Amino acid sequence: MNDALTLLKRGGVVGGGGAGFPTWKKLEGQVPRLLVNAAECEPLLKSDQYLMLTQADELIRGARLLQGICGANELLIALKAHYVPQIAALEAAIARAGTPVALVKMPTVYPAGDEQEVVYAATGEAIRPLSLPSSVGCVVVSVSTAINAARALDGIPVTRRLVTVAGEVARPGLYDVPVGMSVAAVVRSAGGATVPGARLMLGGPMMGTPVKPDADPVVAKTCGGILVLAPEHTLIRRAEQPLHQMKNRAKAACIQCRMCTDMCPRYLLGQPLAPHRVMRAFAMGQLEPAALLCVECGICEWYACPMGLSPRRVQAQMKPQLREQGAAPDRGSYPAQRAMHAYRQVPSARLMARLDVRRYDMPVPEHVTVLSADEVRVPLKQHIGAPCVPCVGVGDRVEAGQAVGRMADGALGADVHAPIGGVVVAVGAEVAIRGRDKA
Repeated sequence: MNDALTLLKRGGVVGGGGAGFPTWKKLEGQVPRLLVNAAECEPLLKSDQYLMLTQADELIRGARLLQGICGANELLIALKAHYVPQIAALEAAIARAGTPVALVKMPTVYPAGDEQEVVYAATGEAIRPLSLPSSVGCVVVSVSTAINAARALDGIPVTRRLVTVAGEVARPGLYDVPVGMSVAAVVRSAGGATVPGARLMLGGPMMGTPVKPDADPVVAKTCGGILVLAPEHTLIRRAEQPLHQMKNRAKAACIQCRMCTDMCPRYLLGQPLAPHRVMRAFAMGQLEPAALLCVECGICEWYACPMGLSPRRVQAQMKPQLREQGAAPDRGSYPAQRAMHAYRQVPSARLMARLDVRRYDMPVPEHVTVLSADEVRVPLKQHIGAPCVPCVGVGDRVEAGQAVGRMADGALGADVHAPIGGVVVAVGAEVAIRGRDKA
């Protein structure tokens, strides 16, 4: 591994959303194109839009550094066409940098920011099922990843995350949060929930993860949003629906209209995924290997299905069983865009109305609120791959930015670091640190 890749690994740089794929691993091979995904796909989330406005020069610097590492001769940034102020900020930064960067302007639809949709929009090439963008000569990174990479190459590790806090909360907005800070503490810092019995979701409304009432999660490197919702909100009611009820409803109510398939982004890119067939197999107690191709974007259950069923959750719960059996979908040849692809994309405004979250949408804030924490619990696994090995013990004093978990040689992942100085009070799946004032 060269020095730059080592700095990215030791600096803890991973994807800013989704599974948190380690950036150093993406850049190991040489590819002709580096693509920055700046579409900010999920409704309500504003972090990347804010970063493009306020840190455009740092974004371009980071992207150019990553371009040099992977040997790309082409640098592209894909973002939605209605991001007019962001486009202006980026064009000015590109001019100051004096380097060629192509801006790819995408429609305001969901899921425009899906990795495969971004690659197709930017290059015209579709990615083979279960393959990576490198198979079509691309490396894709997020806005926050490019900025974090620039800092890591300067020796500054990832210890903070910009988070959108939205929904039924007193002070919605953007919060600069230490990694490992309690999500509940972030909500309290935002003035607290404004409804009784509020539920939380981590991420956006389409692909976010509901927080169980008795859980106490922390902000990780991949946490771009915290949504505060009433317990009766449709997003919460659907998320808390038991599996056996989903199965009974699939048996009784799925009319095999194939709307879930006709609107599926993966199907529209030509992949052999047909959610209506998965639903039929599920109702019959069978498994359908094509479910492994589902990206869990949620279009099928939140927009397409006229019966209010949950194809996304059905496919998600099938995946572990299919992997355990060693099943694989028919990958076929490289997919080709289906004729209706351009006409079946979902406008973001209509989607927000369908989800009943439009009232929570807000313009990109002019300022962020910087939070501090007296205690943090830094997860040793904030990325796809193996967890870090703790390199501190209970009673050790640590400084902000010090590594508290290291990746073993040959393992997939990235180091994790203390966002505050203090004393280590517990080591397990998380490294708990109590600040000096509380120690």
